[in-house]
Amino acid sequence: MPKSHVVTSISEAPERERTRRMVIYTISMLIRFACVALVVFTSGIWQWIFGIGAVLLPYFAVVVANNVGGEVKETESHVKVEPLAIDLRNHLGDKQ
Repeated sequence: MPKSHVVTSISEAPERERTRRMVIYTISMLIRFACVALVVFTSGIWQWIFGIGAVLLPYFAVVVANNVGGEVKETESHVKVEPLAIDLRNHLGDKQ
């Protein structure tokens, strides 16, 4: 029997999801580019802050962009199905 889907459980269309991820990643990389540029033009504690941002931002950009819809993916719960109990006494001629 084919599995039926509830409308609220269907995920985002692949093309739309890819576009959303690309936009988020592009914005994150533009911010990283700004951090790299600001490292050159600042000094002191700001240079360190922008340098750390430029180094760590790619990791966070990928993690955020790959988080589908900003929600936790739920796993399907598996229901244990007990085997069907068949009384064979009627079929084997063993009448009690």
